[in-house]
Amino acid sequence: MEQLPGILVVVISPNDGAHHLQIQGWTASARPAALIPLDGAEEIRIAELRRFLKRLTGASVPGLPRSLSLRPYHVWRMADVICAYAGRMAGASQREIGRVLDPSVRAMNARQWDTSSQRARVGRLLKRAARLADRREYVSLLRPGRFRLRA
Repeated sequence: MEQLPGILVVVISPNDGAHHLQIQGWTASARPAALIPLDGAEEIRIAELRRFLKRLTGASVPGLPRSLSLRPYHVWRMADVICAYAGRMAGASQREIGRVLDPSVRAMNARQWDTSSQRARVGRLLKRAARLADRREYVSLLRPGRFRLRA
């Protein structure tokens, strides 16, 4: 907790990230409220608010419901997409990105790399990364009711 003039700031640092709570004025601390925008992501916001309130009371906090979370495969794929995008932004070639994502690429010669499935996969990852970044599709990952992950 930290006290600023007229504002009480509470920071809770759980395993899944820090939550910051600001209470302005002492009357607000007696009757707290939460504003939830109606933008299509209400379900996940309400679930996170419930988890936050449980954490405040000291109760054990369960994970998000399966319907509101990404499947492990999609998490791994998005991690590879982000890694490929970061490599491309750093100036790495497709082959260098392939070496990071799949160690077997290091042993390939140029001819093997040209016809490999790993090269095609890196190309698909970079295409997906471009869509996520250029068309702002990454925002769709925050809206579980609407997101669609395409291969």
